[in-house]
Amino acid sequence: MATMVGVFVSSMHVGAVRAIARRVPGAPREGARVFVLSTAKRPTGAARLMTGRRSGNTGGTRVRASKDDETAVKDVEKRRRAHPFDDETAPSTASTPADRDVADDEPVNLVEEFKRGMDFGNSMKERFTTARIDDRGLPIADALVCVTASVFVATMVLALGIPRPSWLVPAPWVPRWRSLPFLVPAVSHGTKLAACWIPGALAARAYESEAYDGSVEEAVSRTVKGGCFAIGILILITQFSITAQFAAKGMPPPQLGDSYETDLILNGAASELIADSFFEAVALIGWRIVRCKTDIPPDDPSNTRWYD
Repeated sequence: MATMVGVFVSSMHVGAVRAIARRVPGAPREGARVFVLSTAKRPTGAARLMTGRRSGNTGGTRVRASKDDETAVKDVEKRRRAHPFDDETAPSTASTPADRDVADDEPVNLVEEFKRGMDFGNSMKERFTTARIDDRGLPIADALVCVTASVFVATMVLALGIPRPSWLVPAPWVPRWRSLPFLVPAVSHGTKLAACWIPGALAARAYESEAYDGSVEEAVSRTVKGGCFAIGILILITQFSITAQFAAKGMPPPQLGDSYETDLILNGAASELIADSFFEAVALIGWRIVRCKTDIPPDDPSNTRWYD
């Protein structure tokens, strides 16, 4: 009896499984679909899309698959923003355009670069050692212009009652007749400015004929270049002189913010530098423009003495 009951139950179980299997491939019913989904993992993405194609329900399944894919992508982006170091994606090995340009460049030839640097240094040295001065009287004229500008500034300061610069101190050994004691420091200061300008003019090749017999633009350009060089020399001289003055008193080199007196000295020196640069630039540029537009005969090459 027990054997017959067992065989009957087994046959019923096998029949139920076959009936469910016959219903799944065709037009699905609600019960069969629930049975399949409850016994297997829920497919996502392409798997769900393929399942929908097999089952014939292509409309709703495709929509649900696309929505699930979008949701999954959004979840991954949120997780990456929240934990940027948890991303297990392998770093990209693609090189950027800048890296490719660097990789494509040829290796630097240090010997050639050194030779180029030496050639440039020698060319700069030749501007001072073997300078070409087509007008031998032009350096003297430039020096006289610098001295004249300094004397003009001293005259205007004394006439208008403006606070005098540090270099405009009357000479004690000169007779006190009107403003004669102030002439010596004015000429001395102008000579210092001329000594700064002449090396700048040599560096800018401002004594070649192209600098004063050519166009006005070229004359102004070379004058400005020489003036920049001269201003650099003037700044160095001012720094050394201030440092020497403080060292003579047993004090360290001054810096802004050390004290109120130090700030006054440094600000005064900076103001004088700006004033000297401005007035000398106006005087020299004006003189070079006049020299460029004036028809002055060139020097005679056969004349070796400038005073003949």
